[in-house]
Amino acid sequence: MADNLKNKYFIASRGFYGTNSVSYKGIEMEVTKYNHDYANPITSFEWGNSEKGSKLLAYAILNTIATPTVARVYANKFTQHVIEKFKDDEWKMEAIEVARWINTNTDYKIPLNEASEQEAIEKEKRRIKREEEFQKQIEEKLKNRVKNQPNIVDDICSELKIKQETLAKILDTPLDLLNKWRLENEMPKLALKAIEFYKAGVSLKEKNNKLKIESQNFQEQIIKNQTKMDLYEIELKRYKKFINEFDIPNLYKRYKEL
Repeated sequence: MADNLKNKYFIASRGFYGTNSVSYKGIEMEVTKYNHDYANPITSFEWGNSEKGSKLLAYAILNTIATPTVARVYANKFTQHVIEKFKDDEWKMEAIEVARWINTNTDYKIPLNEASEQEAIEKEKRRIKREEEFQKQIEEKLKNRVKNQPNIVDDICSELKIKQETLAKILDTPLDLLNKWRLENEMPKLALKAIEFYKAGVSLKEKNNKLKIESQNFQEQIIKNQTKMDLYEIELKRYKKFINEFDIPNLYKRYKEL
């Protein structure tokens, strides 16, 4: 029923070195549970494309909400409609959205409690309205501050080139609490330390990508140099052959006899 699917989310996070994770109701989904391609096993879920890892994720999600048969038959279609469109490193999808997709795009039907669903929608609208009003209050208070005064939250977002919502996710902190820090222009030491670790992780990832590129360029250069060496070796053999055929010692002997 929809009541059982409301406020339950599939949450995905792309980790370093391809260690992607997807959880449902706070429990991480195991790749090996759904991976039947034992000849070439997949070690991590994927999204944003139509590769095996994305199709396996589609299968796992459909299998969780519906049945293994639905997952097997419609995994490719769910990949094209949904999984391929997730381009961010982190995303969240409510289980009831998956149920709606199944009811619209398959022959399988999941009963939905429309009244409860509408009530949840109205509740979410009220929450968004309260949050918008709170944001306006914060903006008004910030306008009364001295212009160009540095703000620790704004500076961090600017440095990392991210939005406040993303910063809240990184710190696993409610957005209203982050706004409070922004308003007070002060953050807890643990939050600042977490940002430092995050920066270090981003830096490490960038360095790793740079090393990969440099390694590829180095390999290409080695291949080019090896090709040049092979050509030089061929030319050297031709030159030696020419010298041998020219028989310089014999020519010199004849010259002396003249």
